[in-house]
Amino acid sequence: MPNSALTPFTWGHANQGGQHDWPFLMALDQGFFADEGIDLTVRVIPGGDALAKAMGRGEIDLGRMGTPPFLQAVTNGSFPDGRVVASSVIGNLDHFLLVVRPDITDVRQLRGHTVGVLSRGSCDGHLMRMLLARAGLDPEHDVRYQELWSEYESLDAMADGSVSAQLMVEPLVAQGEAAGVLRLVGPASEAEPHFQWGLLVARAAFVEQQPELLTRLLRAYLRGVAHCLAEPAALRALLLSRADNTLSAAELERAFERTLPVWNRTGAIDLPGLRRAAQVMHDIGSIPAPLDVDPLVDLRGLPGEGQGQG
Repeated sequence: MPNSALTPFTWGHANQGGQHDWPFLMALDQGFFADEGIDLTVRVIPGGDALAKAMGRGEIDLGRMGTPPFLQAVTNGSFPDGRVVASSVIGNLDHFLLVVRPDITDVRQLRGHTVGVLSRGSCDGHLMRMLLARAGLDPEHDVRYQELWSEYESLDAMADGSVSAQLMVEPLVAQGEAAGVLRLVGPASEAEPHFQWGLLVARAAFVEQQPELLTRLLRAYLRGVAHCLAEPAALRALLLSRADNTLSAAELERAFERTLPVWNRTGAIDLPGLRRAAQVMHDIGSIPAPLDVDPLVDLRGLPGEGQGQG
């Protein structure tokens, strides 16, 4: 039952099931949001582009999404008042892993195949195009795209062969490796090493009108991050005990090895990396003109005013 003494708040997520959820799960489990006087609800709107549109319509004040759909939504007018208020734990592309069917030995073999994306307008829709182009393929004509939407955090499409490649985050990659349905090619950072990817974004009106609430929300989130890193055994127990868990302890341990050491712990934004992300988005044609991202960053709500390198 909701606690009437707490302020109800809905935080929008562009997907669910990956490592980006872990700080929220931990913070809720440990009561960190309640400590801040907040009764938090997470609302999943599959696809960063769809979440950005919902935020642009004023339905959601604070969201978690990636840089590509955020920048595109700002420039196409669907989320014109969007502001970057922090980085998620997934700060850069080290966490975004390109996987292929085991029979694919070279990315160039994807010509004529179908690749899976959350949506064409989500992070992986844009970044898959970048990776394919850098492998020498025409991303608009050499492959087909299957939008997975709510099935994105599933191995089904890789397992049944309906898609031959995806960009995934842990722990799904470790689970797919164990099941033998995919092969890890490498992180997207191999193609673009300096790229601020994971964002916590808000409506400008919310930042202006409720800065104290924003700070409390971000403080609870960062406490969740810190607790995950300080108490990995507690995180492991929490994840394995969930009713929807399908991971083994070994798969989860493999995911921890790849993720926790490179988490963004502070919420700080890598501003040069965000500028680079905007340049890449322009280079691949996802935004029509060069974009000055500096005015889009507003870190006043971030505890400690995390600046600089994330």
